[in-house]
Amino acid sequence: MVRSIVVQEVVFFTLACACLAWAQWRLPKPVARFPGPRPVGPVFKSWLIAIWVVGLALPLVALVVDGVIGGSTAALLALLPYFAMFVAQVASELFCWKRWGSPVWVIVPCLYLPWRLWQGFRGLEAAPDAPLLTIVTLYALIVLWIINIGVHYTNVPATLRWDYHRRDATFPSLRDPRVFTNDAQDARDVRRGTAG
Repeated sequence: MVRSIVVQEVVFFTLACACLAWAQWRLPKPVARFPGPRPVGPVFKSWLIAIWVVGLALPLVALVVDGVIGGSTAALLALLPYFAMFVAQVASELFCWKRWGSPVWVIVPCLYLPWRLWQGFRGLEAAPDAPLLTIVTLYALIVLWIINIGVHYTNVPATLRWDYHRRDATFPSLRDPRVFTNDAQDARDVRRGTAG
């Protein structure tokens, strides 16, 4: 079981990194540095606090109490991979945003949030005999990440500043949703080699 979980985590991390590298490679060159997300309002700040409390503090308490102090292998099996990918996600976001200065960083949660949800379900399946605190934590994580997937995906347009254009702006690449028809794509995209 441990080997299977380690292989799953390594394969996921490798694929996530490959997706991010591919997305970065596909950006037109040269690209202006992405200024980062817009400042968030008080409701979203409250949501971020809930994410850090339920998504980080609660599992950390369960890991220490049940896994380290209580000696529960089931708690360690369920929560250690979660923390490894939590750290990997934060590191990937910082690398894409700060190092690359790229809008690609917004893809990081799109990759990691569903994986984190999978980790919660896998933890329940792999450790059915885990202590109560670990089980409650895993259920709380599942609920948190289901909600956060919706929150993140619905916030992508605002995060990427999609509304920052003139009201009369035209977008030639959107002339025809049938992308394989003649003249459906913006000529700039065709020259760059990203169309069709």
